[in-house]
Amino acid sequence: MTDPAGTRPPHAVRRTRRQFKLAVDRFGMIDEGETVVAGVSGGADSLALIHLLHWYNARRKKGWDIRAVHVHPGFEGWDSARIGRACARLGVDLIERRIDVPARIRATQYDSCFFCARERRKALFRTATELGARRVALAHNMDDVNETFLMNLLMAASGTTFVPCQELFRGTLIVVRPLYYLDSGLIRRYLRSTGVRPVRNRCPFEKSGTRMVLRRFLKRLYRGDRRIRTNLFWGMHNLKPQYLPRAPRPGLDRSD
Repeated sequence: MTDPAGTRPPHAVRRTRRQFKLAVDRFGMIDEGETVVAGVSGGADSLALIHLLHWYNARRKKGWDIRAVHVHPGFEGWDSARIGRACARLGVDLIERRIDVPARIRATQYDSCFFCARERRKALFRTATELGARRVALAHNMDDVNETFLMNLLMAASGTTFVPCQELFRGTLIVVRPLYYLDSGLIRRYLRSTGVRPVRNRCPFEKSGTRMVLRRFLKRLYRGDRRIRTNLFWGMHNLKPQYLPRAPRPGLDRSD
């Protein structure tokens, strides 16, 4: 995963590494010598995450013990063996955990996307605890931050989204998002430049989920004006409390 001696990496690789390093260093995401559990779905974002973690670990001699973990959701036709082979090509052994999301959705009638994400995250956290890891690296990128902010605002009346570092369970686990400053287009260019091929496993709910509807809407906006993606992202970091309404008094109906 290191560059041949005397060669200059392509622009997409240099820019991706620079933004990755900025996030990791600015937020102190991972201490030297730590065990890091990285969630790997096999998609572009998670494979870029593994690739970059190993590059940075070797380049800066951090001594990280990086464990790639894939949670098989139990969907029909899901091929986790391909994900294992993709990780092996990156020099990483894959740990697989299985859950049955379809059965749990039928039993509970929960919203499919939210429930699936929650169940996979719980399995990932349990695995991290079993491995004695305090840090869990997730592959959420800038586009995920934007989508989650708007989805929570529109569907839950809550101005919340992903943060770069998040302590859970009173600090026993820390979720880190090293791709925080990277957008999905740059990640795809990075993978093409490094010869890494994502694994495509289709989610049965991907076309009907609320997130996908919002994602298509944002993509249309981004095509019309490339500034919208970064304006939305940095706008969340530049809120002006004095120009925002205060929370309603207890007992006041927000619909009034």
